[in-house]
Amino acid sequence: MDDVDMMTLVIQEMSKEFPTLMETLLHERDQYMSSTLLKIASEHSSVVAVVGKGHMNGIKKHWKQPVMVKDLLLIPSQKPTSFVKILTSVGVAAAGVAIVTGIYFGCKK
Repeated sequence: MDDVDMMTLVIQEMSKEFPTLMETLLHERDQYMSSTLLKIASEHSSVVAVVGKGHMNGIKKHWKQPVMVKDLLLIPSQKPTSFVKILTSVGVAAAGVAIVTGIYFGCKK
C-alpha cells in the first residue's frame, strides 16, 4: 500500500470518527485553496502551489466548482447554553467540591 492509499484511508477513518473536525480542517480548507488557486491561475499564465498530500483530492474535487469563500471565512456563532446544562455543570462542580472536602476532613481526623 503506497502513501497515497494510506493517506486516503486515514482521512476516511478520521471523517467517520470526527466529522466536524474533518469538515473544518480538511474539506473547508480544500474548498478555500481550490477557489484561491483557481482565481490566481486565471490571473497568471503559470502558477506553482505546494500543498499537503491530504488536500490533493479535495482541491481536484472542488476545482472550477462554485465555492462561497465568504461562508468559509465566517466563524460560526455559538449556540446559547441551556439552563439545564448550566444547572448540571453547577451541580457536578458542587458535588465534586463536597467529595473533595469530605475526603480532606476525613483524612484530617
